[in-house]
Amino acid sequence: MTRSKQPQVWVLIADGERARIVVPDEQEGRFRQLLPLGIAEHPHYPPALRHEPHHLDKHQFATEIAHRLNEEAEHGAFDQLVLVAPGHVLSAIREGLSKIAAPRVVGTMPKDYTRIPDPDAWELLAKWWLAPPVAQADNAGLS
Repeated sequence: MTRSKQPQVWVLIADGERARIVVPDEQEGRFRQLLPLGIAEHPHYPPALRHEPHHLDKHQFATEIAHRLNEEAEHGAFDQLVLVAPGHVLSAIREGLSKIAAPRVVGTMPKDYTRIPDPDAWELLAKWWLAPPVAQADNAGLS
């Protein structure tokens, strides 16, 4: 019996000034922060965004996030992507996604959870997260 590899799922939690990528740890029932964007560099990942978020307007920051996701998608860093951001930021990020990154988006949520700690974000997203995204999109008002 061969085990299929679990897809690498990234959840982007962003607003017009802050962003972070978390990955679900279903065994622990929480998110684990993988990569802060625009805040600090992580030793195992490429440098953070070129500019601090307070120097950018919200649309430009969203464009920078999309660019970073495109680079990560080209390197195969994730298989599936969930975007959680306010509507205007969500739209700007989606517009900037490449032909490689865009099809990996499996769900979106037009909410600002950037100030919510990861354990609380897990609770807010758990009902949707633990069920197949397509089935839950209709029930939870997600696109």
